[in-house]
Amino acid sequence: MSEYYSGAENMTYTPEEWSVMQQEEFDERGREWSRQFYLTYNIIVVAFFVAAVLAHFYNVQFKRTVRRATSEKTPLIPTNNGAPRPVSVLTKVYRRATSVLIYQPAGRYAESYGTMLIIASYLGLNILYTFIHGGASSTQIFANRIGLVSIVNMPILFLLGSKTGLLVEWTGWSHEGYIILHKHVGRVVCITAIAHVFAYCAVVPISTRVQINNEAIVGLIATTCFGIILGTSLAPLRNRLYEIFLYFHVWFLVLPLPFLFFHWTRTKPYVITCAVIFAWDRFTRFKNNHHVVGVSQNLSGDTVKLCMNTRSTFSQIHWTTGQYVYISIANLARFQYHPFTIASPPGADSLDLIIRARKGFSRSLFNNEGEHLVGVHGPYGNRHSFDGCRKVVLIAGGAGVSYTYPEAIDIVRSHEAIDDIAPEIDFLWVVPDRSFATWADLDNEKYGVNFKLWVTKEQGRPNIREYVKDSLRKCIEDYGNDKNLPVAAAVCGPGAIVRETRNACSDLLWEDYNVDFHAESFGW
Repeated sequence: MSEYYSGAENMTYTPEEWSVMQQEEFDERGREWSRQFYLTYNIIVVAFFVAAVLAHFYNVQFKRTVRRATSEKTPLIPTNNGAPRPVSVLTKVYRRATSVLIYQPAGRYAESYGTMLIIASYLGLNILYTFIHGGASSTQIFANRIGLVSIVNMPILFLLGSKTGLLVEWTGWSHEGYIILHKHVGRVVCITAIAHVFAYCAVVPISTRVQINNEAIVGLIATTCFGIILGTSLAPLRNRLYEIFLYFHVWFLVLPLPFLFFHWTRTKPYVITCAVIFAWDRFTRFKNNHHVVGVSQNLSGDTVKLCMNTRSTFSQIHWTTGQYVYISIANLARFQYHPFTIASPPGADSLDLIIRARKGFSRSLFNNEGEHLVGVHGPYGNRHSFDGCRKVVLIAGGAGVSYTYPEAIDIVRSHEAIDDIAPEIDFLWVVPDRSFATWADLDNEKYGVNFKLWVTKEQGRPNIREYVKDSLRKCIEDYGNDKNLPVAAAVCGPGAIVRETRNACSDLLWEDYNVDFHAESFGW
């Protein structure tokens, strides 16, 4: 029993006094939990990232093991005397769980069930920490608690917002995956910070609000910055004024740090952590920065192909398939770096990018065809390995060919380099007009890839979901209908094409096939 109740059995209280004592006890428990908040919340967050890192390294090591096992002339006829290898119960459970997690329902803002589960768990954790142990027992404790929620999430926000992707190498997450999590963490930080201010305004009497101390002033300045970030991040404004959003998004996130440092004692470790992450990100960008000459060539469909030298002033640029770079052209958009997937295979004479001209920087590049001095930092990201797969289906929509085309060529070359049998590759490129075919050399015999161009103006909309399933099923049937045979599908393009490819792999996993899925995309 707490200090408020010591000796209570020897004392007499009125109902009003007893009610006050109970409220004080409840408030004290709420304050005590707030003090424990930091430790327990940080443990959960760190445990999540550690689990993601371990899962990635396990996956990488597993694929390396498969690669070593298949490096000696992979047999064309499966073992087990030609009979399909049985699928274990544990494997069935794993594949069906994966099937559910990667499935993506229709809807403009819908993500895969796995992604939505992570987001819901994250939001639920923050709601729990806001209200548990008397978080709503009084307005003052509620104000304090949501302030804690805001500050403890700031290092996560900076980590996920890092352009260099400090955890990319360790987690294997895609750029798009980072952005999705970054959006939701940012909303939590900004909304709880604003709610923190309004809740404290409700606590402080009107007569004393004019007597604001320094801690309150710096807190109000920081919250104003968060409000500007939240407002400019709204989709209609962001899409219409993307360049302004980009400036505000970066600098109004950094500006509050010194103000939050002096806002409250317990915010200082988190502010310092954010500053270290930001400084490391900038240092990494400086270290990986290159200045090269690039030539832009306008293609059909409001698209630009930017070809750049691979040797900068001091170093050579090396990359693997699926990696991306940030580029800046000072005479078109000063101090702005935009991410694009590298569209040329590793070892090519030039680093090529395929860029759709929309608004702002990309439109300016389209309108200024010719030679440019380009600032490049990167490359970043991981190559998704298809080691051990007997069939790989690559789906591209429009400019999404910037990922799938070099991936197809690299898969064949990497197997030829170790004298191994390359997997069958079905390559489907969906374009609105046949003139898009000039973007890439679709020579089946030259590259050993089954290239197929689908022109929607002539052939209508393709059934991507059935195409992927039929293609992979045919390969599995050719190998004795062995459901354990590793096959894969990868996609880059508009959301509808990505969703159909994803759901095709989900269908096959539910049927106990051994399917690997990968999506590559950029967005805000």
